[in-house]
Order: sequence, then structure tokens, then C-alpha cells
Amino acid sequence: MRYGAPQGGEPCVDVSIEIGADDIVIAVEDDGIAFDPCGRTDLGAPATLAEARDGGFGLRIVRHVASTMQYERTANQRNRLLLTLSATARP
Repeated sequence: MRYGAPQGGEPCVDVSIEIGADDIVIAVEDDGIAFDPCGRTDLGAPATLAEARDGGFGLRIVRHVASTMQYERTANQRNRLLLTLSATARP
């Protein structure tokens, strides 16, 4: 995480994975600065390599592979992101 920790501190990140018959649910929770990736606009792919900016591809990849993506800021001020992936989908 490049920008998630306040005042350059070290964020605490917890990840859990539940594997079901039809889907895989990944929960990512951290104590970093509030950030809702679901509300971010996809800027689209750059037309040329020269136009490409540093970073920003993580959300594009997650949106491509996840069938659902849900964010919440918890009552104890943590970010929680739930990702659902199809366990049966093939590329």
C-alpha cells in the first residue's frame, strides 16, 4: 500500500479467504485512511505506453477478475473490501 497509512505509518492488513463450491470470497480489512475503491472511476487504458501513468492497475485487475466488489468503512474505522470471484469461471 503506497498511500494507505496516515503520516507514513505501517497499516495493519487482514485477509481472509472462503472457498465455496461456486465462488471464492476474499475479505481485505485494514486500518488505513478511508478509501472506497468501488467509487473510483476507471480511467480506461492509455492509448500508448508514453501516456501510461505509474500505478493504478491494481483496481483494473481486481475489477476484471471479481464478479462483485463491496466496500464499507466499519464502525471501528477500518476499511473492509469484499471480493467475490467465480470458482468455476475459466479465462
